[in-house]
Amino acid sequence: MSQIEGSAVHDIRDLVAATLKTNTDIPSVVVPDGFDIKSHESLQIAPSRIRQNTNLISPGSLIAYIQRFRDARSVVFADKTKTRIVAVLDFHQDADNPHWGMHKAVYDCPFSDDWKAWVGSDGNKMNQIDFAEFLENNIQNIAPISDNYKGPSGTDLLEMVLAFQETRKVEFKSVKRLQDGTCQFQYSDDKSGSGNTKIPEKISLAIAPFHNGAPYQIDARIRYRLRDGQLVLWYELIEPKKIIEHAFQEIVADMENQLGDELPIYEGSI
Repeated sequence: MSQIEGSAVHDIRDLVAATLKTNTDIPSVVVPDGFDIKSHESLQIAPSRIRQNTNLISPGSLIAYIQRFRDARSVVFADKTKTRIVAVLDFHQDADNPHWGMHKAVYDCPFSDDWKAWVGSDGNKMNQIDFAEFLENNIQNIAPISDNYKGPSGTDLLEMVLAFQETRKVEFKSVKRLQDGTCQFQYSDDKSGSGNTKIPEKISLAIAPFHNGAPYQIDARIRYRLRDGQLVLWYELIEPKKIIEHAFQEIVADMENQLGDELPIYEGSI
């Protein structure tokens, strides 16, 4: 082969290589049709980096997990609109040091069973028997008497509820608001004649919005409708969303105190 012919071959080679070359420092591989690339990282003693999404069910567990794996790259995102906290342990350290962000710990602030029970029946209209049974089944959530709640206590409310359960086959005649904050219902019965029973206009609950969380006091107004001798009862929780927001902010504030200023907590999602 002559020198000119050899030079031409090299030029052709360079032209072909130029069409396949990528203008980046990112390692690249040209893979012909019918072939693929296999990673053998699983054969190493340890992985090259942590790839892990961990779901925690309490704020304490989330904090403990972050403390175990945190470094200069770690950040936390707190989304109050979804009551969700995500810690990214290998986030971008700064503009010049990007990272994959593949190691995450998530706390979704799961609601407690008590909270779901009361929120689930909020505004649901019931007859007096079903309403009384609901209160009896959840009587343990009534707040204790305190400066912020004058009553009725759980014991007093239970007595009212049991009295209501005796009105299964009566006709209600009238309703009267009493000075002690209760509503008195007058009824008549073909067998026992007439009688009265009462229930408070407002009660206070002591329940934890989140599973394994701290309890909060939330008030509920008791509503009624009397029509054609039939009584319909329901309750309305007072500003439950504010309770959720406050409980979420308390979790975030506790995380800030325990994790320190060196680990940033951003309001937002990822």
